[in-house]
Formats: sequence, structure tokens, C-alpha cells
Amino acid sequence: MRVRIAVPATVANLGPGFDIFALALQLQDDINAVSNEEGRISIDPGADSPEQLKDPEYNLVTRAYVKAAADMRTTPHGASFTVVARIPVARGFGSSAAATLAGVLAAVALHQAPWDEQHVIECAARFEGHRDNVAAALLGGLAIAAPGAPARSMLVPEELRAVLFIPDIELRTAVSREVVPSQFPRDDAIFNAARCALFVRAIALEDYASLNDAMEDRWHQTARSALLPAAHVIMEAARAAGASGAALAGAGPSVIALTRSDGDAIAAAMHAAAVAANVSGRTMTLPVRNYGARIDVGS
Repeated sequence: MRVRIAVPATVANLGPGFDIFALALQLQDDINAVSNEEGRISIDPGADSPEQLKDPEYNLVTRAYVKAAADMRTTPHGASFTVVARIPVARGFGSSAAATLAGVLAAVALHQAPWDEQHVIECAARFEGHRDNVAAALLGGLAIAAPGAPARSMLVPEELRAVLFIPDIELRTAVSREVVPSQFPRDDAIFNAARCALFVRAIALEDYASLNDAMEDRWHQTARSALLPAAHVIMEAARAAGASGAALAGAGPSVIALTRSDGDAIAAAMHAAAVAANVSGRTMTLPVRNYGARIDVGS
């Protein structure tokens, strides 16, 4: 059996929605899995990948595949995986969630497990830890991963564009999470809860003028921005150039700006601000993606 899986990049948080919101974007990793009779699991992550990613006991795709099989209480079938990776790693685009989801979906397909979407999300989230990214990668659109409730998604206006500044430096989520306060004042909690509500309204009603306020945050961004001191400068440059709103992309270090324009002027402003702050990187403008992972099963 052969399985082809396409999993999109996702950006979580979007300002106030820490561990709650994630948005799917039109950039994807492609993963192929072919079952074998020998029971051997192998992976080819691409010629330019670090050597350790060729180890199935290290690579997230194959580790998630084995974990999902264990959740099914079965021995994982032998499978050979190949990966075409396009999602930047350790930049705030859900690359680990995409890899984990791909492994779980491959297990579901190759073992013909009767799992629904929520079961897939919970399995991947237990293994990888980012339920918001996993939900957006599977469901598409704007995912809302409310604790204790099924993950849901809503359609996002197709005209919306994500303008991204991607620094050359990597930032692992575990490192970025360490600086986030575990508690914060009630006034700040109310501020963020209100901004979450305003963000959902702005997307639902296409009220882009509200996004600037809706993407404000008093929980994680200030602490995380210290790891990339130019982050706030890049966000301000994006807003000044016409972005509806801007925020850290996930845990950072990248910055995301939302707009309904083509984004060229915003991207140029973000890049210029980064250069002025001696931060090297590149920009990318991507459409939103209102559909999630795609699976094609063949013989």
C-alpha cells in the first residue's frame, strides 16, 4: 500500500491566542509512505537534511507513526517514508506539528484504523504537544483548540494574506516557552480574552480594521520578543506599511502580518526594519488555506 500525505504550515497564537489559535497557510510538506513485508521502518528526509533525520528513531514522522500504532495497540507495519520538506524548521510555522500529524495519518491509513479527526488530533497533540498547530494542519482555516473541548476550525476570507519575516536564526519552541510567565494578572487575562473574542469577530465579519487591536497581547509576546529584539520593530514597520495587524509567528522568531493586499510593500518594510536592526532573514507572502491535510491512498 502507498500513502501520500500533504500537510500545511501553520502559525499559532496570532497575538492573544496563546495555545488556542492557529492559522493554516498555503505551504506544505509532502510525505510518501510505502508499506513493506519486512517490517522495516525507514525514512529519507531529503538530500539536504541533517544526518540524524535519516534515523527513524529520531525523525518525528516515523516516531509519530510508531506512537500512533502503539495507541492502536498494534505492531507498526513496515513502511518506507520519503519527505519533501518546505516548511521552515524552528521558525514558528508548525514544522514539528506537521511532521507528527503526517506520521499519525500514515499510521491510520496503513493500519486502516477507524479514527475520526478528533482522535487524530488528540494522538498527535499528546505526542508533539501543540494541539493548536495540529488542529489547523488537519482541519485548515483558523483552528480554535479550546482545552477540554473538541478542536474546531472556521473559514478565513480567501483574500487574506500572511506576510512573513523569517530570520536566519532558529528558535526552538522549548526555549521560547521557557521565558513565558506561567501566571499573569487578572487585568491582563481579561485583556487577552477580549482580544481573542475580537480576533474571531474580525475574521468572521472581515472587519480587518479591528485586527490591529485584536492581535495585541499581554502574555507571551513581550518575553519572547526579547529573544529577537527586532521583533517589535518589524511588527511596527508592517503596521506602518498597511498591515491590518502583526504578531510573532507562533513561538517566534518569525513575524506574521495579516493583510488583504498583495503584501509587497509590507514585506519590503519588514525586511528594511530587520536590516536596520542588523537582523538577517527573508520575507514570504502566503495565502491562507481553508483546507487541511490531504491523504491519497493507493495500492
